[in-house]
Amino acid sequence: MPKFYVQSGPIRLIFAAADAEQAAVMAFQWTCDQQAEIEAASPLDHVLVAEEQGWHLEDEVAVHEQGFDRWDAQVFETRDVFEAWLRWSVPVV
Repeated sequence: MPKFYVQSGPIRLIFAAADAEQAAVMAFQWTCDQQAEIEAASPLDHVLVAEEQGWHLEDEVAVHEQGFDRWDAQVFETRDVFEAWLRWSVPVV
C-alpha cells in the first residue's frame, strides 16, 4: 500500500492508504480522534482549542506520495473530504 504525505495548515501526517482521497479521509478521522479529547464549555471554545492545538484542518488538504510542501500535490477541499469520510465511515443500510 502506498505511503501518502498529508498536510493542512499545521497538520502533517503520513499514512499508508489505497489512494490520496483515502489518505485525506484518514487525516480527517485523525483530527476527529484528537478533538474527541477536548473538554470545552461551548462549540466555539472547542474550535479555538482545536486550532490552538493544531488539530484543525484548514480549507484544503494537500496529499502527495513524495513528501510535504509539494507544488504538484493533489488538493482536496476539506468539505469534500468530510463528505468522503461520511461515505467511508457510515454503513450503507
